[in-house]
Amino acid sequence: MNLKIIFNASIKALLPTSKLLEYKSCNKEKRMSTTVENEVKAEMSQEENQARADEAKKLLRDLVEAGVHLGHPTKEWNPRMQDYIFASKDGIHVINLGKTVTNLMLSAEFLKKQARLNRNILFVGTSKHSSSVVKEQADRANLFYINQRWLGGLITNFDTIRARLNKLREFENTKETGGYKNYGKKEVARINRQINKLNKSLGGLKKMRGKPEVIVVFDQKKDAIAITESKKVGCALVAITDTNCDPTGIDFVIPGNDDSMRSIELIAKYLTDAILAGQATAKRR
Repeated sequence: MNLKIIFNASIKALLPTSKLLEYKSCNKEKRMSTTVENEVKAEMSQEENQARADEAKKLLRDLVEAGVHLGHPTKEWNPRMQDYIFASKDGIHVINLGKTVTNLMLSAEFLKKQARLNRNILFVGTSKHSSSVVKEQADRANLFYINQRWLGGLITNFDTIRARLNKLREFENTKETGGYKNYGKKEVARINRQINKLNKSLGGLKKMRGKPEVIVVFDQKKDAIAITESKKVGCALVAITDTNCDPTGIDFVIPGNDDSMRSIELIAKYLTDAILAGQATAKRR
């Protein structure tokens, strides 16, 4: 399908972001959902509204160039994604990028606010397409991340995970202070293997205190357990949802191609930029 057609059709499909700006935050007791349309209207001048419209058009063009609109074969689709599908071409579903832009900007605003409130934000991407991107962007904003394998019970049985994190910190602190210098070679090698193993699975969580409060998932199918656990404990969920995914229960659905590193990188960078902006605001307060 001609990219110009997709771009023009998506421009028409762009929804006014202010209609959908809704922050969904969660805490240990309950999930709260508060509309901020009036707040946004009050804060944003005409120039800011125009800048936002220009940003949406630029973002849409970037999404088209990155192939975010490319879905899965039509035979693999999930009917619950119907509202996010623009058309099909040669047996492939084409994602409605107008909705992607709106939802991506909404998600970015939400994450910006959560960063300003110093919430625990966790990036999750363990697929081969997302693993390196997740680590790179999480490191850029000093976020927590899982990019190798989601450990079952990471959220629902956090006390066990906390114990492993404490063990990892203990190993590394002892190593840095020379606590193993009198150990035999075999014992040191064994400890190093344990450190490497723990770092591989939990290295992105070493500085985390308490459970994650917001989960950003970059491959919903690959990290289905993370989605399930997040729903159980009431964490806010932001997720890229391809045409073969189920958007049910996802607080912030970003319809897009989750099988392309370029697509994931563009979305991850956009969300991380918003988080950095929120962190900068928090530091000035």
